[in-house]
Amino acid sequence: MHEEDLAFFRKWFLDYVGGFSSPDPLVRENIELKTEHTKRVCKNILLLAKTGKLGEEECQLAETIALFHDLGRFEQFTRYKTFKDSDSENHAVLGVKILKKAGVLSHLSEKEQDLILKAVEYHNLVEIPESAKNSPELLFHSKLVRDADKLDILRLICKDYESGEKSRNPALELYLPDTPECSGPVIEDIMNNKMAKIRDVLNQNDVKLLRLSWVFDINFPETFALLRKHRYLEIIISSLPGTEEVRRVRRHLEDYLEKHNK
Repeated sequence: MHEEDLAFFRKWFLDYVGGFSSPDPLVRENIELKTEHTKRVCKNILLLAKTGKLGEEECQLAETIALFHDLGRFEQFTRYKTFKDSDSENHAVLGVKILKKAGVLSHLSEKEQDLILKAVEYHNLVEIPESAKNSPELLFHSKLVRDADKLDILRLICKDYESGEKSRNPALELYLPDTPECSGPVIEDIMNNKMAKIRDVLNQNDVKLLRLSWVFDINFPETFALLRKHRYLEIIISSLPGTEEVRRVRRHLEDYLEKHNK
């Protein structure tokens, strides 16, 4: 892979996204949201990649994966008006279909195409498939894009929480009700150091807890350092009710982060 390949992918991406212009302000807001998110994930992945002292071609490959990781989001939101995969379709799989149909990657080697497509497909799974562990390069790049993606989503939602109720984007809350309880299975997963499951998420508090549980899928020391620096987990926890179960979650996550601060 070469710099001119990456330049082509960047231009193709912007042209593709430009096709989703809409008179609907909700669609415009969320298409722009995902466009800017993609740009920041590209920056995040390069930051993590350079911390790992990757070579130039590996960094270009990583940025390509970041560029295309949410490609399916644009068609998803335009068609279904939601980012919730279970109410529409799997945006990662949709993105892979779009890339294949457009033949965007066709001038790359088969190995590079396969790695990019699989890393895009795996980026939103609860766990990276066992089969990926047979390829150290695919496993590494899958972990890289998952960390880069989570960092920006956490940044975005923390900004949303701090901006107040009036400017909050309901799409980021998956259009779920703002009720005071927290679901037991979500709390249980966190206390067992597991990623919470979207099927157990019933309200906005559960969405917050789900995102807190992402800490159990962080893969690189630099990502942990950035979480601490920007206080993302603290901001999210502070937006939750001051119940004993939330205090237990706070103590558990603080202990977990402390163990990974070494």
